[in-house]
Amino acid sequence: METITMCSGGAQGAAPVIVFRLDDGGQTFYHSTGIQALPQEAEKDNALRDKLETHKLAMCKAYTLMQLRRMDMNDRIFEMQVGRVLSQGGAQVVNSRHEPLFGRYMRYVEEVHKVGVVGESRYAQLLCKARKLWRFLVINGLTGLSAREFDASLLLEYRQFVYDEYKYVPLYPQLYPKGGGRRAPKKRCKNNTVVSDLLALKAFFSELEDTGEIRRSPFRKLSGEKRRSVMHVEYDEPFYLRADEFRQILSCPVPADLQGAKDMFVLNCALGCRIGDLKKLSMEKVAVSEEGIPYVHYIPSKTARVSKREVMTPLIKPAYEIIRRTHFGFNGHNPNYEKQLYNKALRRLLKFCGIDRPVCLYDPEVGDTVYRPLYEVASSKLARKTHVDMLNKVQINYYAAGLHREGSKAVFRYTSLELADRFALLNAAFGEEGYKVEGL
Repeated sequence: METITMCSGGAQGAAPVIVFRLDDGGQTFYHSTGIQALPQEAEKDNALRDKLETHKLAMCKAYTLMQLRRMDMNDRIFEMQVGRVLSQGGAQVVNSRHEPLFGRYMRYVEEVHKVGVVGESRYAQLLCKARKLWRFLVINGLTGLSAREFDASLLLEYRQFVYDEYKYVPLYPQLYPKGGGRRAPKKRCKNNTVVSDLLALKAFFSELEDTGEIRRSPFRKLSGEKRRSVMHVEYDEPFYLRADEFRQILSCPVPADLQGAKDMFVLNCALGCRIGDLKKLSMEKVAVSEEGIPYVHYIPSKTARVSKREVMTPLIKPAYEIIRRTHFGFNGHNPNYEKQLYNKALRRLLKFCGIDRPVCLYDPEVGDTVYRPLYEVASSKLARKTHVDMLNKVQINYYAAGLHREGSKAVFRYTSLELADRFALLNAAFGEEGYKVEGL
């Protein structure tokens, strides 16, 4: 049984502060009330005694909660839990004999990957989100928390943590090791990224609902209005390169350190594939039709587990020339050339080529739209958007272009339009002349 003793604390020479000490066998914790007084004064001051009783009760509740939730038993977590109880006016004590939340979440991630619900790229993203959840649990001393105990209030705390995680980096450097491709957050997270993390967590809790492991997801314990606010996504107006801007990049000589980014970007605009699929292409994926039309064929990685249908994209002449010259060498020249590095190089490329047209973005910090040069906000998705827009500009229906299937908003496969017809349409969209080749 724990005992709580009142004592005096405070820095030497400063006013005394009432401190409580909690002893429970080998465990000893201290809690400073912040009340400047001597312990004996409480015997004569009823108001002071009531305040001190509130602190003692909060200590008991916090300590009990730490035991039942199997929290990390240290001074920092204890003081944090006491402060939480005091601010909330109480604490809900939940008994749990279930698997810890993080362990169950990791098992869920491995299961959905193993059975093919998510592909390799999404699997890597879920592992990244899992590490973020683990940091939240460690910082708050909740590593033993079960999924059943993760309630709506903790969900909102986690949401705020994702927004402001950058603030915790200097406080807990051991949780943010450098190297290995991992980057600690340096600024406030954007709303859409936060919603993406919450959607991953929501899918996990929905799984637990379906399997009967929890009665109700914490997301469904939020009011309808609050849930809509928490999960709301702000989409900016799509921006892409105009035809003259694409030609400007195509004709602009660039320094050697930007040539790889230029080749990747131009080829990506011509193919319209995802950057992950582009990086996997090799000369084995290039062929020539009986009519002499060169084309690239591949199975999109995002849908590879559910559909093995190949995409065949004819190559406009600039794309064909890049492939002949590089043999996709930009894909293997640096094994650590991740998408983030490519995005940085792409922005430098666009700036060098003078692509500075202002585009409209919503800035959550100021709560209004702002205009920024295109080269500042460009990413690998710009090529895919440009590809689709250039087809649309010449009155090509998305389905005929083979980039949509009916009833789907995802751009992921080509229709049964003949290769020669698609070749003509792409040449028209990009302002290129048709050509034939005899072989690679």
